[in-house]
Amino acid sequence: MKSLVLVNNKGGVGKTTLTLHIAHVMARMGRRVVALDCDPQCNLSAILLGEDELFDIWEQEAQDRTVSDCVEPVRRGEGKVRKPHLTRVDTNLWLLPGKLELSGYEQLLAEEWVKKAVENNERALDVTTSLDVLSNLAAQAVNADVVLFDIGPNLGALTRATLLACDAVIVPVAPDLFSLQGLRNIGPALRAWREEWHLVRERHMEARPQADHPPHEFRPIGYIVQQHLARADRPVSGYATWSAAIPAVFHQEVLQDKAQVPASVDSDPFCIASVKHFSSLVPIAQQARKPLFDLKKADGIGGGQVQAVALARKQFEKLTVDVLSRLDALPP
Repeated sequence: MKSLVLVNNKGGVGKTTLTLHIAHVMARMGRRVVALDCDPQCNLSAILLGEDELFDIWEQEAQDRTVSDCVEPVRRGEGKVRKPHLTRVDTNLWLLPGKLELSGYEQLLAEEWVKKAVENNERALDVTTSLDVLSNLAAQAVNADVVLFDIGPNLGALTRATLLACDAVIVPVAPDLFSLQGLRNIGPALRAWREEWHLVRERHMEARPQADHPPHEFRPIGYIVQQHLARADRPVSGYATWSAAIPAVFHQEVLQDKAQVPASVDSDPFCIASVKHFSSLVPIAQQARKPLFDLKKADGIGGGQVQAVALARKQFEKLTVDVLSRLDALPP
């Protein structure tokens, strides 16, 4: 099993939309995929299930239907992570939904991260590794090949705990100042967390079975550029300037490679794809609870949108093939 998360502390760059479409295409290619919604805003869950079904799950007395429910014993210090009851949303695709209460886990994760390096602090390690344990249990439940996480637009404790469960990281970016600043923030955070976690594993986790806590390096395997949405108040040249700066910032700040900086995203092997901004299709797809490429005229599309749906299918299939090749190339 390989695990993947899309990260950017700048919002509006398409993390949830990309995660949803990558998950669907992987599943249709025959991979068994589990999506874990670790964003307290629950956008991925709402799109995949619809608000009514999500509300029904929240209201059930079962204590194993959401991410928050499954880590609740650890939060209370009363037990281990619960085995999740996954919701099947498509052939080869399962979801463990989010829940608003997960935001209350953030403070505890932050506090226990500080304590984790203290010798024999089992409580801190239980909390810090809880999402890693949960992802392993979720994968085992359906014999998954890939676990995909959806997280919020921040570099807080919940994001850090999710990264500790991930083999790979993809950074979605837009051609603007704020996305570039996000890249500058992400690189140092990933390195600091990885180095600190290596020390903790070496010093304090020898007694824990490696099968329950396999090492994850959360390595950056590339970035995805969301093409600009044309605006009358911003000339195309402005987007081109920011787009041209993306390779240098990614290589220098995220990869720490200042020697070989590609001249453009088109020549950068770390640019997985440049994805069209499907602005007119996204709200229709969310209403229909479908991927963009499954939309039909009965869902309300018409005119040039039919061609946009075909383009979406082509782009997301190509993108997902590239993502899978990068995941498969990671060491076991």
